[in-house]
Amino acid sequence: MVFSGLPGGGKSWLAERIAPLVGLEVIDKDDVLERLFESRGIGDAAWRRQLSRESDDLFRREAECSAGALLVSFWRLPGMPSESGTPVNWVRDLSNRIVQVHCACAPEIAAARYCRRTRHAGHLDGRKSHDEVLQGLQTISRLPPPQFRPRIDIDTSSDVNVNVLAGVIVDGLAVQPQRG
Repeated sequence: MVFSGLPGGGKSWLAERIAPLVGLEVIDKDDVLERLFESRGIGDAAWRRQLSRESDDLFRREAECSAGALLVSFWRLPGMPSESGTPVNWVRDLSNRIVQVHCACAPEIAAARYCRRTRHAGHLDGRKSHDEVLQGLQTISRLPPPQFRPRIDIDTSSDVNVNVLAGVIVDGLAVQPQRG
């Protein structure tokens, strides 16, 4: 399963609650990146970008070694710079059964969550003002999400019934995916 959406859009939160209901592990790119921060240290923005690209490779390897997982990341979308987001070109090679759970909420909600959350200091989240975060998320929100099918769009601006969603996801995994 591929969880997509804006930074601060609820991907990790939702995946952690869905995982035990569908019997799959969560592989979260932020967790992979944070392990690199712990082992290699915190630096400036260029250092963070370098570790983020390294974590893309580790994230991919963990996904390839799994027997099925919930993959959580902010995925690279067409129109984004090559140093932003996790590449998606390898995901379809993992399985012929992929369900995308797209976490959708207004950029204003995602920005508020982004600015409130506490993540590892290596992410350098505190270096941007709320207005800068919001402006970036508004730009990203105009880009189409990754195109995996079937795709389940979930409004994460308010509470999500994870039990119902888990059933929909399991049903989605049973459907023959459409390519393209």
